[in-house]
Amino acid sequence: MYGPPRAIALAFGRPEPTIAYATPLVIVWIVAASVLMTVLSGDLAIVNSEVVPLRAGPGVTIGVAILALAVAVAHGFGITAATLAIIAASDGRPMTVREAWRGALRRPASVTLAGVVPLVLAAIVLVVTSLAAILPVIGIAAGIVLLIVGIVLAPLLLAWPMLVTRRKTLPSALAWGWRSPRIFLGQLAEPLGNPRLAIVVTIVLTGAVTLAVSWLAGLLPSGWWTPFVGVVLALVPASLVQLLLAAVAVRGAALRVDEPLLAATDDVEVAPLERRRGALIGVAVLAVPAVVAALLVAVNPWHVPAYAAADVHRVWTSSQIVPWQDGTVVLSRLGGEDSFARVCAGSGCGSEHEMLSILPTAIAPAADGGVLSASWYPIEGADDGSGTFELRVTHSSPESLATWSEPLGEDATDTERFDAWSGFPGDERVLGALDSSFRPATSVFDRSNQSLMAVAIDSSGDVPVIASIVRPSDSRTATLALDFCTDADCTASERTTQTVQWASWSTNSTTLDVVSTDDGGAAVVTLTDRGEDDEDIPLRVMTATAGGDWTTEVLDADVAGEAVTDLDQTHGAQIAIGADGLPMVLFRAVDHSTLRLFSCADASCSTAGVTDIPADTDLLHTPALAIDSTGRPLIGTIDSAVNVALISCGDAACESRTSAPVLAAAPTDGGFSDALALAVDDDDRPLIAVGLRRAGSEAKATDSGTIVACTAARCGVE
Repeated sequence: MYGPPRAIALAFGRPEPTIAYATPLVIVWIVAASVLMTVLSGDLAIVNSEVVPLRAGPGVTIGVAILALAVAVAHGFGITAATLAIIAASDGRPMTVREAWRGALRRPASVTLAGVVPLVLAAIVLVVTSLAAILPVIGIAAGIVLLIVGIVLAPLLLAWPMLVTRRKTLPSALAWGWRSPRIFLGQLAEPLGNPRLAIVVTIVLTGAVTLAVSWLAGLLPSGWWTPFVGVVLALVPASLVQLLLAAVAVRGAALRVDEPLLAATDDVEVAPLERRRGALIGVAVLAVPAVVAALLVAVNPWHVPAYAAADVHRVWTSSQIVPWQDGTVVLSRLGGEDSFARVCAGSGCGSEHEMLSILPTAIAPAADGGVLSASWYPIEGADDGSGTFELRVTHSSPESLATWSEPLGEDATDTERFDAWSGFPGDERVLGALDSSFRPATSVFDRSNQSLMAVAIDSSGDVPVIASIVRPSDSRTATLALDFCTDADCTASERTTQTVQWASWSTNSTTLDVVSTDDGGAAVVTLTDRGEDDEDIPLRVMTATAGGDWTTEVLDADVAGEAVTDLDQTHGAQIAIGADGLPMVLFRAVDHSTLRLFSCADASCSTAGVTDIPADTDLLHTPALAIDSTGRPLIGTIDSAVNVALISCGDAACESRTSAPVLAAAPTDGGFSDALALAVDDDDRPLIAVGLRRAGSEAKATDSGTIVACTAARCGVE
C-alpha cells in the first residue's frame, strides 16, 4: 500500500487516539451530568428508565445548554489530542496519551474550533428538525440543501490536520483543503479517488450502521438496560465517527504533504501499526458513563419520581386502577356513554375490553392475584316504562385475566371476540336489584344515567366488602347496601341495607367509597350528596356490621376554622384504613384547593382529627388517596396547570409532607378528562391512571391517557 496506513488503522490500530479522545469526554460527561441532575432534580423524572424533564422550562433549557457546552469543550480537547496521536502514527512516530494531551493544551485555538463547530452544526440540525415538525415540506427541503452543502464542503475537513500541526493559518488551510480533491494520487493511494468521496462514504456508512443499531435498540422493551443502551448509543457511534473522520483527514493531508506532518526532519520510513485492540479499549472507556448512568438510575440518589409510563387512547373521568398478579388493571368510564377496561404491564398496555354495562362499575384486587369487579346492569322490564337495576359481582382469576389480555387471532369470529373481549372474565353472581319505572320517551337516558347509582369495593380486609347505592329515577329515596363476602372470591355474601336520601352527579369513585375492618365484620362508607335546587349536603360517614347495625356521622359538624362543609358534587371524598386500623377520609370542598384529611378516632368516625393540606395552586378534580404498609397517606392531585403530583405524608396524620410533581400534560387533540385514580401494589409502589397525555410522550396527538406504575415506594420521591 502506498502512503500511510488506512484511516481505520490510524484511528483504531493503537489505543492512544481513542483513549486520548474518550477520557476527557467521559470525565466531563459524568461530572456535568451528575451536577445538573442534582441541581435540576425538582424538574426531572425517571420515566421508563430514562431521565426526562417533567416540563420544558428555563431551568432545564439552561441545564441542557451547560451540558452541551461542557461536552463541546471536552470534545474539542479530546479530538485535538486524538488528532495529534493519529498524525504521529501516520508519521511513524507513536505518541503517548499524555503527550497528546500536552499537545492539545498548547493548541487552544484548535481546541476552541473543534468545540465550536459541533455546536454550530448541532444548532443548525436542531433548527431544521424543528422546522420539519412545523412545516414538513420546508423542513425536508432545508435538510436536502444541508446535505448537498455538506457534500460540497467535505474537502474542507482536510484543513483540520494542517491547523493542528500549525502548518497553515485558518484561511490558507481552508483554501488548501478546498483544492485537495484536484490532486489525484492514484487508486493505490486513495482507493475512493479523492478526499470528498472518502469523507462522504465514511459518514454514510457509519451513519447507516448507527441508525440500524439504534433502530434495533429501540425494539428493546424498557428495563434496567435502557440507560446503559441509551448512553452507549449517544457516545460510542458519534465518538468512533469523529475519530474515523479525523483519521481520513489526516491520511488525506499526509498524502499531499511531502514530509512528516508534525516535524520537518529527515524522512523516516512509516512503520506498520501494531494491532493492539485500540478500538476495544476506547469503546470500553466510552462505556463507563453508560455503566454509571445505569447504576444511578437504578439507585436514584436524587429521589426524583421514577416510574414506567404507558400511553393509552383515553382514561375517562370515572376511573380506577388496581394491581393484579402480572401488572395493573385499569377501569375507565364516561357515565352513560362508555366503559372499558385494559390490562397494563410496565410501559405497555393491552387493547381495550368493552364492559357489558355502561353503568357504574368498581374493581379491587383479589387475594389470589386476580381482580374482583362489581357492576350495575340495566334490565329491561315487561314494557318501556318498567325495568330493573341489577348489581352483579365477578371474580377474575389470574389465569383468566392472562388469557383475557391476549389478542385474538385474525380468524376469530364476532361471537368469539364478543365473548372474549366484553366484560371481565369469570362467572357473574347477582347481589341485588331494584325495580324502577321510566317514562317511555326518556327510558334510554334513564337506564344509562349514572347519577341513579354507585358502587365500590374494598378487599384490604380478610374478605371483600361491596358497597352500593341505587334509587329509582323519580325519587331521592335510595337504598344503600353493604355485601359482606364470605370468602376471598365472593362466591357468597351477607347483605345489609339502609334507606337514605341521596342524589348525586359526581363520578362513581368519588360519590361512594368503602373500607372494611381487618376481620371483615364491619365496613365504613363515605357518601357525597347533592340536594334539591343545588342544595349542598355535608359528607356522611356511615358504618355497618354484617349483622345490620348502622351508624351515621357528619364529619364537618364541629370542625373549627374556615367553613368547608359544602361539598361540590365533582369533588367528592375517598376513604382508606390508616395505620391504627381506623378510617381516614380525604375530601376537597367547594371552591377550595385546600385538602382536608380526617383521621377517625373510632370505627364509626364519631370524632376525628383534622389536617388541612393547602395546595400551591388551584386543583382540578378530586384528589386520590391511598395508604401503604407504613400507614402514611399518599395523595395524588392535578393542579390547574395540569401537573400531576404526589403528596407523600411523613406521618399518619399528614402533618408533615412532601409534594413532588410526577408528570405534566402535553397538548392533545383529544382533550383532557381530569381523570385521576391512585392505588398501591403489594410492594407499596404507587399506580396512577390519569386522563392526560404526558409531556414527552410519542403517542398520537389524539391520545389523552397515561398509566403510571412507579418502580419504588412513594414513586422514589423520598
